[in-house]
Amino acid sequence: MMQRYRFVLAPRWLLLTLAGLVVMVVCVLLSQWQWGRAVQRAAANEVIENSTVAAPVDEVLPAGEPLDDDERWTLVEATGVYDTEHEIVLRAQTNNSLNGFEIVTPLVLADGSALLVDRGFVASENTGHVPDYPAAPSGEVTVTGRVYESEPAGGSITEVDGHLESRRLSLDMFEDRFDYDLRSAWVADIEPAEGFTALETPSFKDWQNYSYAVQWALFAAMVPVGWVVLARRERRDMDTAEDGIIEDSAAEDAEKEAAPGEEPEAADDAEAVNPRT
Repeated sequence: MMQRYRFVLAPRWLLLTLAGLVVMVVCVLLSQWQWGRAVQRAAANEVIENSTVAAPVDEVLPAGEPLDDDERWTLVEATGVYDTEHEIVLRAQTNNSLNGFEIVTPLVLADGSALLVDRGFVASENTGHVPDYPAAPSGEVTVTGRVYESEPAGGSITEVDGHLESRRLSLDMFEDRFDYDLRSAWVADIEPAEGFTALETPSFKDWQNYSYAVQWALFAAMVPVGWVVLARRERRDMDTAEDGIIEDSAAEDAEKEAAPGEEPEAADDAEAVNPRT
């Protein structure tokens, strides 16, 4: 059996096999990555669904400490005073399929650090300007919000009409703009003031990532199957070619065997027409 498939050791087949192995490895890695993403998204959905009680901000986002992955999307409660002089307007935002702006105001806490609070969303009026929105309340306030991790840095920050504008809420971009330290994540007020719309509750399509993971695994499994199919097809073509050669050889042998028997006939014919006989 192995002798019949020795052709797979040819350079062409060795390269094909190597390429197939590379494709398999890539597909397996992509499948694992998609599966990991699905697990993360399923865990996030579970946290969001089960977060019904707000924890003190110092327990979830301690000053000077990075955000724990397990604390993303949880609810926290923070008490402080809004710093309206450093308000941030996030441009080109989408909420419940509407385009508009998000208003973010630092909440200065008792220890002097601050928590960026997304106070809510206002729909665009297609004027090119930020529409009027409710001012932050003065004095000490208590905010209940959902924890969001800092967005990647990108774009620029501009100052317009006494406030900062950006497209992303990145702590790395804003930390040099304030005289106080920022907590390691921002929160979205789940009960915004009248005139604002709360940010839609995050929901992640973990089933989609599970589907992608299975698809990549199937692609990986198809590679060896395809390799076997190609090898069997080439073996069949080789057998067909060999059978054709054998048939052609047999026909040639038959012609050679029949040729001596025809010569006497030719001789008899020659004698029949010889005038000397």
